[in-house]
Amino acid sequence: MNYIKRILRLIAVMILITACNNKPKVISASEENENSTKSSGIFSGDNATSNANKNEAFANDLHTVVVEEVLPTKKYVYLNVTEAGKQFWIATGKTEVKVGDTYFYRGGLLKTNFESKEYNRVFETVYLVTNLVAEKHGNNAGKVNISDYTEVKQNTPEKVDVETHIDKVVRHKGSIRIADLVKNPKKYVGKTIQLNGICTKINAGIMNRNWIHIKDGSKDDFDLVITSNVFVPEGTAFTIKAVVILNKDFGAGYKYDLILENGIIVK
Repeated sequence: MNYIKRILRLIAVMILITACNNKPKVISASEENENSTKSSGIFSGDNATSNANKNEAFANDLHTVVVEEVLPTKKYVYLNVTEAGKQFWIATGKTEVKVGDTYFYRGGLLKTNFESKEYNRVFETVYLVTNLVAEKHGNNAGKVNISDYTEVKQNTPEKVDVETHIDKVVRHKGSIRIADLVKNPKKYVGKTIQLNGICTKINAGIMNRNWIHIKDGSKDDFDLVITSNVFVPEGTAFTIKAVVILNKDFGAGYKYDLILENGIIVK
């Protein structure tokens, strides 16, 4: 009988020790700042505190917002936006944004009590957005006169974001000039063509593809876009093959009179 009592006491002591070691763990509040490279991939600067219980992935459906206010910083931008009558703040990587314009985005991560030292304020809530797309994105790129393919407008001022000196673009056998494509796109529609040029801009990872803007010095007032699963850094000279498509509307502002798709890098 005494033996059984000793066994029971031993079990009770073991249970008590186990309970003491299993006290709830205290986890300090996570901090994120605008100079860090945390999960958002956007911020790098001021301290920000996130509420672990309130952090949540925003819905993956497409959001359409109108910009009411813009607060730029060195590496990103705060935007006060309106969607369906609701006003809130979002933040994304540094980009040119205009008040009153409409933009699209998917997803987003909610942060609460987000502190900005640059503006000496705390945002009660802000959504971190990876990609922000202008409604008029496609309308200003790949614009051609569908009713007149036989003439190339002369004396058009050239806008060049990245220098495209013709001696930097190496012509490879079988390549055509952008000017020739724009002059008569119907000649090439549905066909795979080859171009040499310089990447002046790239929008990566949108709609499961990269959007490469290319110029070759022959028609630099025309913003030609090529979709591809290959990433080409801005300022890089390259040769690419892609299919010529007319009147393509991908939605979310990506609408083109002329675009090249399924680009494959040749060199």
